Amino acid sequence: MAMIAMAMLFLTFVTFYVVYAILALADSPLIPSESSLTPTRWEFLTLAGLCVIGLTIASRSAVALARRIVAPLHSMGRAARSIADGDLSARAESQSGAIGETAMLIEDFNAMAERLERAAMDIVTWNAQIAHELRTPLTILKGRLQGMADGVFVADEAMIRRLLAQVEGLGRLVEDLRIVSLVESERLGLELADVDLASEIEDLILLVKPALDKAGFSLELQLARGKARVDTARVRQAILALIDNAQRYADPGPLRIELRLTDDDVDLRVIDPGPGMPASFAQDAFRLFTRSDDAAARHRSGSGLGLAVVEAIARAHGGTASYQPSGKGSAFIMMLPRRVPSFEA
Repeated sequence: MAMIAMAMLFLTFVTFYVVYAILALADSPLIPSESSLTPTRWEFLTLAGLCVIGLTIASRSAVALARRIVAPLHSMGRAARSIADGDLSARAESQSGAIGETAMLIEDFNAMAERLERAAMDIVTWNAQIAHELRTPLTILKGRLQGMADGVFVADEAMIRRLLAQVEGLGRLVEDLRIVSLVESERLGLELADVDLASEIEDLILLVKPALDKAGFSLELQLARGKARVDTARVRQAILALIDNAQRYADPGPLRIELRLTDDDVDLRVIDPGPGMPASFAQDAFRLFTRSDDAAARHRSGSGLGLAVVEAIARAHGGTASYQPSGKGSAFIMMLPRRVPSFEA
């Protein structure tokens, strides 16, 4: 910047001198006849003084601007090197005098570092949770099979059915993890078809109603008729996850399933009788392996995968999954795009 200032001063002086010389050689009345084309000592001193003043101003401006640009970049560089060395908690220091673009760059860098740290922590948590969820059924299977091999347990039909139930639980856990991982990597393929969701839900209810009746739940259906373009198997899986979630964590009572259709959206709701979800936990309810302290205190079983699977399936369809209180109970909502060119009444 100092060199640019010096160059501009010199260019200005040369330009004015050339114009002065042209006017003098043309005998312009603006220039006295006794004037000389050679700069005087005072003119040289004036030029030198202007150069010193311009150099000082330019140098100070350059230093101030460099500090506002380079200092934040140095801070971000140090944070990047710390993250590369494994310290994911490192952040770039926000500078009070940073200019707009530099300040935005620091904010974006820190946001990226925070997401990276959270993802790394989630991986550690997920690995621990997966190991925990797999340990119990595997321990049961190993113990029962070892007991059968040693003659401690009799390999009768009841024992085999109990072992099959543990295998089915393992299968559901693996499938839930597969769904979530495929959605996160954007590799979950959907087999979309125009289906009558009300009929699909009614068929599904016939399968789960005996278990719900046994658990003390009564079903209420409010289903709008009409077709929507969805992956039927995935939507059924999501509905089963919501019903299973209610069966695990809600108090026995009326369980309502609502289906509303608009020209653009499918609004599917599973509403349980309560006791509801703590407001502090609601925002994390759809994350992997999350369970509220209240559910843990009440010794309710569950892997914390059900709502994450619901959210993953909704996101794969281009929709959303959410929670909202409904009276004393909870309403779990899936909003999906309908995607059908012509609708049936």
